[in-house]
Amino acid sequence: MASVLNVLRLTAVAGLLSAAAMSPAQVPSGLKPYVSEDAPVLVLLHVRVIDGTGAAAAEDQRIDIEGGKIARVQSATLRNAFPPKAKILDLSGKTVIPGLVGMHEHLFYTAPERAKDGLPFWIEMIDSGPRLYLAGGVTTARTAGSMEPYTDLSLKKIIDQGEKPGPKLRITGPYIGDLLGIAPQLHALSNPEDAGRTVDYWAAEGVTSFKAYMGIKPEELKAAVDHAHAKGLKITGHLCAVGFREAAAIGIDNLEHGIVVDTEFLPTKKPGVCPAKEAAEDFAKNVDIESAPVQEMIRDLIAHHVAVTSTLAVFEISVPNRPAMSKMLRAKEALSPQGWSTYLRIRAGIAEDNNPLSAVSLKKEMQFERDFVKAGGFGLFG
Repeated sequence: MASVLNVLRLTAVAGLLSAAAMSPAQVPSGLKPYVSEDAPVLVLLHVRVIDGTGAAAAEDQRIDIEGGKIARVQSATLRNAFPPKAKILDLSGKTVIPGLVGMHEHLFYTAPERAKDGLPFWIEMIDSGPRLYLAGGVTTARTAGSMEPYTDLSLKKIIDQGEKPGPKLRITGPYIGDLLGIAPQLHALSNPEDAGRTVDYWAAEGVTSFKAYMGIKPEELKAAVDHAHAKGLKITGHLCAVGFREAAAIGIDNLEHGIVVDTEFLPTKKPGVCPAKEAAEDFAKNVDIESAPVQEMIRDLIAHHVAVTSTLAVFEISVPNRPAMSKMLRAKEALSPQGWSTYLRIRAGIAEDNNPLSAVSLKKEMQFERDFVKAGGFGLFG
């Protein structure tokens, strides 16, 4: 079995295949440092191919790439003639997969350090973000909520013009709603009209989707959904004050993270109020994924054609000692010394806290996502 690293290297290359298959003069100058193979015709020989359809992996394959596109895929054992002037790359032991389409891929990250009484703050990863996504095999990315939407839109233009490497970006507008008033970078809505105006403005600026956030109220969500749909755009949500079934009835298209952020099963939940901490604890202790209410919610989402985006990697890091340190050591070289130190400190704090509910919630979320897709739900990932 090819290593995961080999898979990611090849999928990252896939994001630059259009440039890589051009002649050296055609490769945009901004991409030349990142293109290792620039022959006009390439043959990837003796590779394993996973085509993304669910079919079994095909062993010992040959992929011909001409003019920036895959011209043919065939068994390497056929020994058919190679295209004229092709450069042959023997990639035995490597695996080729389609580029990943990430549906929850922010271009910002938490600020490294702040005072104990400091406000939450996020910084734009203007250089490292697009490159890291591409290096991880993500060749198309929906940004799923923006802190700096003008920066995100500019990055998309720069990448599209071939000035810098990165995935094809699908820009989501700024969060519609706020983080319960504790994050000054987010706009706190004043009323439904404000939600509609926000959607209208950023749609005109060029974003192609929207994301409702935790503090949004039902009437504000409805205004945002109506204005987005009027323009043929989709709206997703990381919700809290609004439950999943209520959001489905309003007309939301997608829900982020899964049931672990759904507050509707908290017995004391009040309309339009976000009880994030209480709901999270109650979910881990009392919510049964196989129960009739949860299964009914799954059927309701499916009936309303609401997709769910899985973000299990986000939740796994909240479980003590996960992922295994042996796996995380591979990320050390990609981080600055300060970034690695911060990661180790937070990881140690999670292990010391040893909250058993985090592992319980992760397992329940995994079960929910499996049940949702098995029942016919449309699952995304990011």
